Amino acid sequence: MQLLSLKCPNCNGSLKMVKEGVFYCQNCDSEFMADYDKDDVEYQKMKTEAELRKQQLNMAESGAAERARKAKDQFKIKLIGIAVGFILLLIIVVPTVIVTLKTQREAQEAYLQQQREREERQEAEAREREERLKQEEEERLAQEAAERQAILESYRLSTDEIVADSFFTENTNKTFLVQLWDNTNLFYDNWKWNEQPEYITSFFLTAKDEDDREQNILISIYKIHWDKEYEDRTEHYVMYDGACFYNISRNEDGTIRSDYAPDSLTFNSEIVANQFLSGYTDYDQLIRQEIYGNADYEYVEFTMPQDID
Repeated sequence: MQLLSLKCPNCNGSLKMVKEGVFYCQNCDSEFMADYDKDDVEYQKMKTEAELRKQQLNMAESGAAERARKAKDQFKIKLIGIAVGFILLLIIVVPTVIVTLKTQREAQEAYLQQQREREERQEAEAREREERLKQEEEERLAQEAAERQAILESYRLSTDEIVADSFFTENTNKTFLVQLWDNTNLFYDNWKWNEQPEYITSFFLTAKDEDDREQNILISIYKIHWDKEYEDRTEHYVMYDGACFYNISRNEDGTIRSDYAPDSLTFNSEIVANQFLSGYTDYDQLIRQEIYGNADYEYVEFTMPQDID
């Protein structure tokens, strides 16, 4: 027969010519007798080789395409992996970051809230402490004021008590007359009283010392008529002066006490007819200077009973 193929008709395996016209299948070990035509065989060999090359080329192209496809698939897989990893990262990390940030924010807000509450509590405590100290100070001042008031009440005198005191009612005028002579330079001839000093009014002055005790002063004002005799005439002069009793207060037994040493008012004197006379020539000036001028004192004007026997 004419050999048309170098393949085994049984298993399609490769045939090997072992001798002229005899072929051996390397796959199934079959032997075949063939009408061997060398040209046909050569042609068939070339055709087979061409088919083999074509198959190899196809296989190479298929392999390249497969490799390309696999590479593309691997690249896609990598991209998918990266995307999946990124998504997982987003799924895992982002919530974690969000939770962490939220936790930090909540912690910070809680801390700030605690700080505000602590500051508010401290401010409230400071206000309460300040109010308590203020109240204690007010209570202390009120107590001190009450104690001072009690002291003042115990030492305060009224004009009625002064009037009721026998020393002032019986001796004011007498002591004033003695003091008037003792405190003036009237030991000269030709000067005399035209009449007894005329009582005008009295002032009771009150002030507080450094211990808040009241300091009382009694001032009784008199009008003094002076006559000076000349060889050919007699001149009449009027002066205003008074008796001043200092340190008037109350004894523990309730009686009134004083130094009982009246002085001429501030020892003021004026020159009249070339002679120093005790007192003021102007009554209003005396009041302005000796009563209104004592700004630290409060005063009450009253009338003292007189006894000039």
